[in-house]
Amino acid sequence: MLTVLAYAWKLALAALAVLVVSFLLRYVPASRRPRNFPPGPPGLPILGNLHQLPTTKMWLRFHEWQKQYGPVMGLKFGPLNVVVLSSYKPVRDLYEMRGNIYSSRPENYVTSKLVCPNDVHILFQPYGQAWRALRKASMGLLNITDVDEILPLQEAESSQTMYDIMQSPDQWFNHLRRYGTAVILEAVFGQRGATYADPSISTFYEIEEDFAEIMMLGATPPVDAFPFLKYIPDFLASYKAKAIAIGRKQKAYYETLLNRTKSRMHKKGAAQGFMPKLLEKGDKSGLTYDQLVYTGGSFVEAGSESSSMNLHLFVLAMTAHPEVLLKAQQEVDEVCGANAAPSAQHRDKLPYIQAIMKEVLRWRPGAPGGVPRMLTQDDYYEGYFLPKGTIIFASYWSIHHDESEYERADEFMPERWLNNEFGTKTTGNDNDHRRTIYAFGAGRRACPGQHMGQNSLMINMAKLAWAFDIKADPKSPPCLDERDLYTDGFVGAPHPFPAVFTIRSEKHKEVLEKEYGVAQEFLRKYED
Repeated sequence: MLTVLAYAWKLALAALAVLVVSFLLRYVPASRRPRNFPPGPPGLPILGNLHQLPTTKMWLRFHEWQKQYGPVMGLKFGPLNVVVLSSYKPVRDLYEMRGNIYSSRPENYVTSKLVCPNDVHILFQPYGQAWRALRKASMGLLNITDVDEILPLQEAESSQTMYDIMQSPDQWFNHLRRYGTAVILEAVFGQRGATYADPSISTFYEIEEDFAEIMMLGATPPVDAFPFLKYIPDFLASYKAKAIAIGRKQKAYYETLLNRTKSRMHKKGAAQGFMPKLLEKGDKSGLTYDQLVYTGGSFVEAGSESSSMNLHLFVLAMTAHPEVLLKAQQEVDEVCGANAAPSAQHRDKLPYIQAIMKEVLRWRPGAPGGVPRMLTQDDYYEGYFLPKGTIIFASYWSIHHDESEYERADEFMPERWLNNEFGTKTTGNDNDHRRTIYAFGAGRRACPGQHMGQNSLMINMAKLAWAFDIKADPKSPPCLDERDLYTDGFVGAPHPFPAVFTIRSEKHKEVLEKEYGVAQEFLRKYED
């Protein structure tokens, strides 16, 4: 008996030794930097640079490293090749000029297999025919003509938001959140979200918070770098059940929105919104049921986060820079007076508020580290070799805080935009082919809703400046430190913070009350 046990023990040790040797033979060479790979910090065998990454706000470490290693930096995430672009020029050259090979996504086990399986979510979908079909469907709402038709809806919801802030200024943070989601619910699904407590609003933010939590570095094992980790039994990998539960809750929420739209169409015939038009096409849309569900859902995600986050940042900037708010109020008062609030038609007459909007997007970009992409074939750039499968990050934080491009880049200075459309030190040909703002991404996967988003920002920033004096809470001064300001995840929204809103005059109050009444009449068609 002892002989058998000893033999079994030797076999187990031998098997373990084989596994260890196999692991080392595979992952030690794979963790080495390829020949002519872009420069970057030295790493360790097997881990590469993984041990040097913080669990939150990885883009700040990228920004620190790029000062030493330059705007095209190479890293190793275990066996994975990673390149970080920290200047607009390589982003332009690769994302814009070579978009056919720099537009895919790396596989993310948690998002692509557990939360949103079967490539149904356009954000995480690889570049190809299926992605192009979803993008084409999305452009049915987001081309400039259709976006401008949404302006009355944005105006009406903005009027309600200003009224809500006037009525309960301590809830201003959630009122701005509600605005972003309400506009999308109406434009896409043809249904209202009249209060933040409405499940169609509050449920979305609950899911987003859960999703952001599981996407934090360290919340799950590095399964994309070391795929064998995905085979760990479920009872030892609790993150799997959590991710699947988030996915089910997310899909159920999106299905509820879609089913409510179908019900409204059945009761009322033709319904307002983009999804009713898509549903009327039936099979001609070319989308499966799950793709329909997530097409609507992806609009809610993108539109809600972008609008509310940037409006929160606007408020933060105004509390920290009262002199900027004063200039904005002087401009909007000169154009509108106290008898009428500003609207979209005043946009071209408000250059300083336009400059504030651009500066908010530059100063604190919403996706500071970018959403990773994947190179689909070997490529060379500036003498560097980038192998097929390399994961690419565009560090929009670094691009927008480049001291060689922006005067006093870390400071909030709307004036930089008044004499230069790019807000930079350079002019003329130096700015050829660059984007004014990279907060909405670049290349073929740039946010298709940026025109709609900027309309929302301009309308609300102008109305907020016109209607309210906005000050910091004396008991809790604003936190401007990027290390503490942002939540974690692909989109870094600011944490809730206090601010003091005071209506500027009795006349302003009367105008807001009147506009609120008109808005409610307009929005009634979106109610059940």
